[in-house]
Amino acid sequence: MTASDKDISVVVSAYEMRREIPRTVRSLSPPYQIDVDPARIEIIVVDNGSTEPVHASWFEGVAADVDVIRFPPGNPSPCEALNAGVAAARGTFVAVLIDGARIASPGLLARWLAAMRTANDVFAATMGFHLGLETQQKSQLNGYCADVEDRMLEQIGWPQDGYRLFEICARGESYSNGVLSDFPETTAFMVRRETFQRLGGFDERFRYRAGGLANFEFYERMLSDENVVPVVLIGEGTFHQVHDGITTRAGGVARSETPDGPTIWQAMSYEFESIAGRAPLSLQLRKPLLFGRCENAAAERCFFSTTEAPH
Repeated sequence: MTASDKDISVVVSAYEMRREIPRTVRSLSPPYQIDVDPARIEIIVVDNGSTEPVHASWFEGVAADVDVIRFPPGNPSPCEALNAGVAAARGTFVAVLIDGARIASPGLLARWLAAMRTANDVFAATMGFHLGLETQQKSQLNGYCADVEDRMLEQIGWPQDGYRLFEICARGESYSNGVLSDFPETTAFMVRRETFQRLGGFDERFRYRAGGLANFEFYERMLSDENVVPVVLIGEGTFHQVHDGITTRAGGVARSETPDGPTIWQAMSYEFESIAGRAPLSLQLRKPLLFGRCENAAAERCFFSTTEAPH
């Protein structure tokens, strides 16, 4: 097969996600994804050394082609695995999720494709949300867990109407002030495969667990390239499932992993500065264009309200 056989290659990083990754992959394929042809989509799951390796049988019944690329344990960062996934991709456009624990909204792929047609070279980013009525860094301090989350998804009848996810979510910490604010990263994006490769993909020097601030550096690099038109989608996004994440555990990046050690934020910032030669969040980035529409009132509150909680 040739690269032109696929319009979209979705590359998803996974590590110890036996519960979460099947939902994520299901949410990235028709019929859950609307207005896209499953024959034009491939999903590449890059397993970054999970104790229980991701297996193709987990995705039986998914309409799109699903391939699994396994990496041996040892590298705590997914950057190398994600770059390898993109290198193996056949699609004209690549969509990348650095955290595979994220369920997509139903129009994400179609809205991404529409955004890509607005200019020759588009970087289409998304906002990220957490399942649960507050960020998981807070909610896990108050009893939020996988069982609670499973019940919430059952209560809204997921996956029958994926837009109801906006009823049971909170904006992630990076997006706390809504879509009109300046945020430092994206949880999922689409870009031309050749553009991803031209700009070097994720910087593999980031070795902190889960990639540290590699996502921040990549976002800055994309928005700093004058040949790229940055866009942020409205009305579509990804929803983080609770798992043993580095930055989304109870206490978040303010906690320390050892009693006398730096906080997670400090450790990630040290690595960022050693690689980028500047402190994180120190660049003035361009304002992305906004593209899309909200499908219900809950989604509108999630994107535009800055004075009240999204829920």
